[in-house]
Amino acid sequence: MNRRTLALAVLLALTAVPFHSARAAVEVTPYFGAMVPANTQFMESSGATYIRMQTHTVYGLALGTSLGQKCGVEVVLGTGTGKMEIVGGSTVLALATTVFMADLRGRHRLLGGDQSSLSAVVGVGYTDFKSGLFDLAHETDLGEFFGRLTGVAGAEIRSNLSDRVHLNFVAVDRVHHSGVGLNSFGSDTIVKTQNDITVTAGLTFGM
Repeated sequence: MNRRTLALAVLLALTAVPFHSARAAVEVTPYFGAMVPANTQFMESSGATYIRMQTHTVYGLALGTSLGQKCGVEVVLGTGTGKMEIVGGSTVLALATTVFMADLRGRHRLLGGDQSSLSAVVGVGYTDFKSGLFDLAHETDLGEFFGRLTGVAGAEIRSNLSDRVHLNFVAVDRVHHSGVGLNSFGSDTIVKTQNDITVTAGLTFGM
C-alpha cells in the first residue's frame, strides 16, 4: 500500500465517524516536533555492523473530532528529515533520511475539563524511512525494509487559549519492527522492535 492510498483510507475513516453533537466539530492541528529513536535499528549478528537512526525533525497535520465528553479520534499525518549512521568497525557513514508517518489515534480524557486536560492516546499507524540505501536494496532486489505497521501509545496535554484555539502537547511511543533485510546477510539479519519517542507541539483550531 503506498502513502497516498493509506492517507486516503484514514481520512475516509475519519469522515465516516458519526457526529453525535455540536461538540463533534472537526479540529485541525498543525504540529512540529521531534522523533527520537530509543534503540538501534538494525544489526548483523556475525559482525559489528549496524544502522543507528538519529533524531528526526517532524511536522504535519492532525484532523480530529470528539466522540463524547471524554473520547475522541484523530488522523495524524506527518513527515520529517534526519540522518542515520551506518557503523562498521571504526567506519561511520552518515546518510540523510526522510520519514513518513500516518496514524489513526483514539484519545480518552483522564484528568481535567474543557479548559485543560490530560488524555491517554492509543492507536495504529504506518512508518516508512526513506534513504538511498533502502531504495537501492529494494530496486535491485537485494533486500527490504521492515517495520511499516506501527503501534502508538502515549499521552496528550491540552490547554485552552480561547474558545476555539488551544495549545496541544503530545508524547507517544511509536513501536514497530525494524531492520533492513539484506539477502547477502541471510539468516544473520536481526529484526528488532524499534521504539520512536515522538514529541510534538501544535495549535488546535476548532472548525
